[in-house]
Amino acid sequence: MTCENLCGTAVCEEHAPKTPENALLSRRGLLSAFAGAVATIGFTALGGSAMAAAKTYTACKTTDIKVGSAKLVILPGTNVKVAITQPKNGVFKAFSPICTHQGAQLNGISGSNLVCPQHGATFSTTTGAATRGPAQTALKSYKVTVSGTSVKVTV
Repeated sequence: MTCENLCGTAVCEEHAPKTPENALLSRRGLLSAFAGAVATIGFTALGGSAMAAAKTYTACKTTDIKVGSAKLVILPGTNVKVAITQPKNGVFKAFSPICTHQGAQLNGISGSNLVCPQHGATFSTTTGAATRGPAQTALKSYKVTVSGTSVKVTV
């Protein structure tokens, strides 16, 4: 804004209208508090929806996955893919089969690791942790329960 009295400065303190400094801060503070409250309510609502939306699916039979191996499963009635592993006898784990580096689908197992074909990243079949780069972040894990001979995954 150029001074209306043509003093030549872009912001002229001498000719600018006088406003109390705390009035601007009060408006700014009020708007910040309102935005914070709306964000908190929104995140709480989203979190509640996510918790309510969790569902358990029968993914496969315990006999479908040998100790030390993994199986890619699409959960019934969904498009959700999970990699189910059995790192130890009777211990089943489920992870997202999507590499955390650049989103490629994991396609195999080497030793005790799930393998990404794109850049060679590997992930633990027990924890989902990245064990070799370039990926640095663990795979998303899902809760697994065994009921009789059924492996169930909650997403």
